[in-house]
Amino acid sequence: MTRETRSSTELQSIILQSLKVCPGFEGIHEVMIQPREHCEGGTNWTLAAVRPRVEGKVLRGARDTINFLQRSYELDQADIVLPRQMKRRA
Repeated sequence: MTRETRSSTELQSIILQSLKVCPGFEGIHEVMIQPREHCEGGTNWTLAAVRPRVEGKVLRGARDTINFLQRSYELDQADIVLPRQMKRRA
């Protein structure tokens, strides 16, 4: 399956709109994604947080939606800065 490449802003918007229809996510107003090392056949991003926070059982209930999004979209390489690539402040 080929994933559509999206910028961080676009991907967060898609995720937000997709999760808002899941039970327990109706009141969220922000999602945060985190880049991750791309593994063979895997995704290069993960859902890091939703605001306001939701209970773990609500998050588990949306796992199928999140997995679908991870199979459908990948984060644009231009938006990926992994921790070891970040510059330290002096």
